[in-house]
Amino acid sequence: FICTYRYRQPLYGTEQYHYGIVGTDGVTITPGGREYETFIKEIRELRKHSSSRETKPADYLARRTAILFNHENSWSIERQKQNRTWDTFAHIEKYYRTLKSFGAPVDFISEAKNLSDYPVVIAPTYQLADKELVDKWITYVKNGGNLILTCRTAQKDRYGRLPEAPFGSMITPLTGNEMNFYDLLLPENPGTVVMDGKEYIWNTWGEILNPPADAQVWATYKNEFYEGSPAVTFRKLGKGTITYVGVDSHNGALEKDILKKLYVQLNIPVMDLPYGVTMEYRNGLGIVLNYSDQPYTFNLSKGAKALIGTTEIPTAGVFVFSVK
Repeated sequence: FICTYRYRQPLYGTEQYHYGIVGTDGVTITPGGREYETFIKEIRELRKHSSSRETKPADYLARRTAILFNHENSWSIERQKQNRTWDTFAHIEKYYRTLKSFGAPVDFISEAKNLSDYPVVIAPTYQLADKELVDKWITYVKNGGNLILTCRTAQKDRYGRLPEAPFGSMITPLTGNEMNFYDLLLPENPGTVVMDGKEYIWNTWGEILNPPADAQVWATYKNEFYEGSPAVTFRKLGKGTITYVGVDSHNGALEKDILKKLYVQLNIPVMDLPYGVTMEYRNGLGIVLNYSDQPYTFNLSKGAKALIGTTEIPTAGVFVFSVK
């Protein structure tokens, strides 16, 4: 990915220190200009090897995931965070970061999108909802979709009002959960959640759940007066599944392990890319970008052909290969 909006660095005005492809003399190519020159050569070469946009490996398509997003949810929560350490976008990013480490193609979608296009859909902290949306989620799951909802979801109507009903009960027909109550802890005195013997720290938001008999409890609270109470549940509904994550962890480790566990149950193959390394496919080409602070060695599959770069990808490097 490369872009430019200026050929020559300006000699006057408010953007004098904005580089161009060439410098202030109008002749000397800048470092960015040399990268642009390299990019042009590489794109010309890649066009010789490109093919149909739909030429993508089956395992890559199998982990295609959508994140349902609505700005109004973020505005509503940020107006009433209830905890100074709550960060709506950081919460969403915990799931997105994990999905990219899986090597998954991720689309941010609106409610207008057909959910059945995706094997897995995540609606993180989707606070504003109504019966129509919940019914759409139920239909998606019953028809074989796998939905993940996270804390603070469907607690208010579209106008930001709390319904005259048990708190958080709008999604009870879907998750089966009843919410006993929610808690927030001070950052300096966080709580602990346990899943599969592993402990995770939290403080920004935790919901104490009362799950139905047909749900599995994946994680529980370790301390406070509600020790042992469910924090994460998993339930089969129709042909699909619904996972409810009622807690927001400090660093996203819990969220990552929940997604790992879910994808294993769904028999969806995933990769284990380090943070900062991403992989995408388009036009019959595989593209690996290394935004991390360490070199990365990519395992090139049999039959694939290296086109640009090598499997030893330096920091800020790229590796492009053809897909057979």
